Amino acid sequence: MDVEVVKQKKLPLLNRERVTGFVHFDSATPSRLDIKKAVAKKINAKEDFTVIRHVYQRFGERKAKIIAHIYEDASMMKKLEPENLMKKHTKKEEKKEEAKETPKEEKKSE
Repeated sequence: MDVEVVKQKKLPLLNRERVTGFVHFDSATPSRLDIKKAVAKKINAKEDFTVIRHVYQRFGERKAKIIAHIYEDASMMKKLEPENLMKKHTKKEEKKEEAKETPKEEKKSE
């Protein structure tokens, strides 16, 4: 998987950097986690503060346009990024563990 950075824009009021680029790949479209690792490595940023905002894939092409936000700290990332988007950046194993931790309510029979 290759990452091509087209545009980088600093947003000082939001403590983040917006990165626009393309991801070139050989097989299926990579997951957000794989893209996140590749973008963080290319930009020399921390993987924990990187969020893949959009992945635009065209049918039949082996590339996808991406928009990523790279934050300076975790507090701004938690304030600005929606919760459902942050769930997409976690592994499925972690999601299953969270589901197991929440106890189910017992049904009362009358």
